[in-house]
Amino acid sequence: MIVALEGLPGAGKTTTAKLLAEQRGGTYVHESSAKHPFLDVFYRDIERYKFKTELCFVLLHYHQYRDLRRDSKDLVILDYSPIKDLVFADLNLSGEDYKLFSAVYARTSGSLALPDVAVFLDLELAQTLNRIRERGREYEQNIDPEYLNLLRDAYEARYAQLGSRVERVKVQPDWTREDVSDAVAHAIG
Repeated sequence: MIVALEGLPGAGKTTTAKLLAEQRGGTYVHESSAKHPFLDVFYRDIERYKFKTELCFVLLHYHQYRDLRRDSKDLVILDYSPIKDLVFADLNLSGEDYKLFSAVYARTSGSLALPDVAVFLDLELAQTLNRIRERGREYEQNIDPEYLNLLRDAYEARYAQLGSRVERVKVQPDWTREDVSDAVAHAIG
């Protein structure tokens, strides 16, 4: 079974995926964003780097996701869904850039099966911004709250496509990591 966690930056995808994999004896797969050559400049100049950023992400995600074993005996927990690439493309691209991106997506990630279950970690915007500041990634520190609102809208538009089955966990500001993991485990069933 493949489980994907999704949500805005700072929602707790990576932390929850790691903890859930430990608790359930599954394999944790981290989004390979560290290999992305444009991520550090993307949020500083979205307009300039949006096409390059989205194209790199779709290729990184495709190769990583394609190589996952689809063995029903194994639990694999990812901190992203391949549909994430469409969410960001919907928000950031238009015209010929969107058309080319869509063609690349269709031939790569679009040709693969969706995660069995996707869980959207839904966190209030103010808390999301606090978590982004606290984790201290330099490239995220000046992220525009309006961009995050638009990103939330883009996720909502693609919500039903995040996985074969999609669940929402409304994360409360006072929840511990374990509380979030327990809520996700309950949502997965």
